[in-house]
Amino acid sequence: MPPFSFDHAHYTLSLVNHQTGQRLNLEMIDLPFPSRSYRLKVNGQWANKVPVASKTAVMQQLRAWWVTH
Repeated sequence: MPPFSFDHAHYTLSLVNHQTGQRLNLEMIDLPFPSRSYRLKVNGQWANKVPVASKTAVMQQLRAWWVTH
């Protein structure tokens, strides 16, 4: 668990692959200081590879994944 207790999502993004039934739930949680970045939770677990990212970085990563699938 992170050292801060901001556990309330500012943004939530949910994607469903209707062919396979796979789900992706992404929560973007405010950092405890003013910032344009967010702490990330993926499917209820704190993200390991990219623990903090901006909205732009998240959307770029999602687009890159979406184009390859």
